Amino acid sequence: MKILVTGSNGLVGSHFVENYQSSKNIVILSPSQDELDITNLKSVKDFFKMHDPDTVIHFAAFTDVSKAEEQRNNKNAPCWIVNVEGTTNLIRSLNPDTFFIAISTDVIFSGSKENPGPYSEDETPEENPDLLSWYGWTKREAERQIINNIKNFAILRISNPVRSNYELKSDYVRKILTLYDSGKLYPMFNDQYLTLTYINEVTETLEVMLHKRPIGIFHASSSNLFTPHKLANLLIERARGKKDVVKPVSIEPFLKDNQSRYPQFGGLKVEQTEKKLGMKFRSWEEIIEDLATQLSA
Repeated sequence: MKILVTGSNGLVGSHFVENYQSSKNIVILSPSQDELDITNLKSVKDFFKMHDPDTVIHFAAFTDVSKAEEQRNNKNAPCWIVNVEGTTNLIRSLNPDTFFIAISTDVIFSGSKENPGPYSEDETPEENPDLLSWYGWTKREAERQIINNIKNFAILRISNPVRSNYELKSDYVRKILTLYDSGKLYPMFNDQYLTLTYINEVTETLEVMLHKRPIGIFHASSSNLFTPHKLANLLIERARGKKDVVKPVSIEPFLKDNQSRYPQFGGLKVEQTEKKLGMKFRSWEEIIEDLATQLSA
């Protein structure tokens, strides 16, 4: 079996490639952008014709949320081209029997007071682009393209993905520690509610999905909600031995000009995924305990 992995050098995809326990009967294809440019339909079709993968795991995405906001409503800019057109090019090139797994995000939901999370696997994503970040809207549109055009698919949504080490990009947890260690940690929101995704568990989830080949939408995230303030305090206590050093601040002032940029009541539910895949996801506290041990100075 051939498994094509897009975005194999990214924060999440690289962990899968490095840790997936493949058998001698499985080949992992992890092409560079020169070998496979998902924004170029001919490049995609040529690659599929040459390699004919049995399964595609689509990690590749434009994920810089701040830069994406600068591109809002611009369908000629990289965020739309990579996230929407890149996904469309892949699904247009698939053999009907190919199993397509796409990595998505919780920010396809607004996280607003009017429609608060955490969101279950079967809840309808936000239909109003003005209520989402531009990054979130492009991922919402990518999901729509998948659902409307192919049948043999699974979408795996994640939320604030974190891991103990990855040199090319920081993440939610390691950024907090870096700011703390440099004396630059700002107050953290005590009234924003999110879930955390342990990238180790994404790899574990994908291993189960490759075995069971389930169809539909799935979530991989912590089993409960955190506030940034609580998470930062626990992280620094466990990783640096300092207790209650993070100051709290309300998210409300930030929402006045950035309503779509900062979901206040976000996060994902995982109960349906746990039942369908026979899995159990950690709480955010358990994830932090595990990471803090690895990140201790």
